Amino acid sequence: MRKVLFIAYDFPPGAGIGGGLRSGSFARYLPEFGWQPRVLALDSGQAGIESVTRLASKTPWHWPYELTPYGWAYSLARHLRGLEETFDLVYVSCPPFPQALVAAQFAARSNIPLVVDFRDAWSLDPYQEGSTLKRLLYRYLFPLLERRLVSATDLLILNTPSSLRAYQALFPAYQSRMVWLSNGFDEQGFPSVLPQVHGDELLLRYVGRFGIGARSPNNLLSALALAHQRGCKVRLEIFGDQSLAVLAQIASHGLGGLVTVKPQVEYLEAVNIMCQAGVLVLMQAPTTAKVQAVAGKTFDYLRAGRPILYVGPEGDNADLVKTYACCCRCSVDEPSRIADAIELLYGQWRQGEFAQACTKPGQIKHFERRELTKRLADMFSQLAGRAS
Repeated sequence: MRKVLFIAYDFPPGAGIGGGLRSGSFARYLPEFGWQPRVLALDSGQAGIESVTRLASKTPWHWPYELTPYGWAYSLARHLRGLEETFDLVYVSCPPFPQALVAAQFAARSNIPLVVDFRDAWSLDPYQEGSTLKRLLYRYLFPLLERRLVSATDLLILNTPSSLRAYQALFPAYQSRMVWLSNGFDEQGFPSVLPQVHGDELLLRYVGRFGIGARSPNNLLSALALAHQRGCKVRLEIFGDQSLAVLAQIASHGLGGLVTVKPQVEYLEAVNIMCQAGVLVLMQAPTTAKVQAVAGKTFDYLRAGRPILYVGPEGDNADLVKTYACCCRCSVDEPSRIADAIELLYGQWRQGEFAQACTKPGQIKHFERRELTKRLADMFSQLAGRAS
């Protein structure tokens, strides 16, 4: 069995859910396809896993996300200098990105292939709001570091079609080294028979955090009030740790019992919550950027087989739900338009169209994480074969 040095800042059961789930699934399934991962991950005080080496950061993990990764990259570099094991390949998951530069040095020193997984774009990040310093970094420093990394990478993985197109255009000399490998869902987390959903009200559920980028609940809440005025018996449950600013926004709408905010839950519980929703709400912030993010929860939403209310721009995320959701109503982020979509969904619900899940798992099998890992392992084997 071949060995891969598997570098992942976020790894289960850490606090970084999105990247952790992708990395954790890859590491779990890779041995089935001939690759044994040696995982190096951030030590953020979580319970240990025997097969994972946790490295503490010189900047504490609870510090701002813009600072912590650099302290961890330093710890990683020191660890790799003393590492005597041999590997067939290096895989590094990003973001954050500093550890990828360290991984590139190790791969070059060891004369083995380097695979970099951009779960999100780096210099082309569509959400670059923040301080003046952050904007300057994105404009001047990050493009230089990113070019250096891409030139040293044997395979660059992008997780959306728009991201693949944008990076191929940005680095045309290296576009043959780039591939698209989407996020997905874990079949093991879902019940074999999805439950029927009943109730006197149409239950909308949003699983995740607001306040990321320009993603705000304001227009959704206004739309909910408007739909209620039109006679729609609907309510909204929000699952996820929200900032005080977001909680204040929710309270300011005074929707009483129509909106409930609940804390973040573990992944398996979140799956059950999704499966028992009347309608799942999926929101993406408006953007005109070339790279369009796809919410990681999209794939779990699709597997849950519930109707989806999508609020956001046209693009990768909208294309996914339009293609695979059993029922999808899309809206731009405007209260009246969102209320129209809710009203249409409410009418379908009243007619009994949403009692059972209707997405067939076979239609989305290629998004299952075991299938995605098989594709990743095939890429590893091709690179290792050429290197040998």
